[in-house]
Amino acid sequence: MEAVAKLNNYPTSPRKMRLLADLIRGLEVEKALGILQFNPKHPAVPMYKLLKSAINNWEQKNTDEKVEDAGLVVKTIMVDCGRVIKRMRPAPQGRGYRVRKRSNHVTIIVDSKHSNNSVPSVKKNVASAQLVETQTELADTEVAETKKAPKKTAAKKAAAPKTTKKEKPAVEETEKKSTAKKTKK
Repeated sequence: MEAVAKLNNYPTSPRKMRLLADLIRGLEVEKALGILQFNPKHPAVPMYKLLKSAINNWEQKNTDEKVEDAGLVVKTIMVDCGRVIKRMRPAPQGRGYRVRKRSNHVTIIVDSKHSNNSVPSVKKNVASAQLVETQTELADTEVAETKKAPKKTAAKKAAAPKTTKKEKPAVEETEKKSTAKKTKK
């Protein structure tokens, strides 16, 4: 079973928080906690606490299993824009610049690797692996055919007859006619 934890209106920009979210997306929980614990960015602390909260929520739902044995993974992590507080800052010549103090909402979903919900994704992975194998086989046959193709074209060039003498006089006759017309003018 998956567990969810949410953090609403944390006062930092969503862009800064997404940089951290991208680091831990899809990782095992222990690795994600280690990354967040030693990350120097300031939003790492609330993200660490939020991940711990998601793990505790998972423990509350699954009292018969241990976290270490379940192999928890950060299944989904989303960072959305929260409310924006607008302020004014004094600027030169009596003007005021607008300051936008952004906030964000973070949602973490934690799930075990061995859950029943992951079976369809395994089937999809197997199907995609079979598709990749067939594509590589097709590519290999195309490469083999293209390697054979230049040899055939070289053989055809050798067997092809060269231009005949009949064609050359026809070209020369047209050249004579064009030069004759130029001299008449």
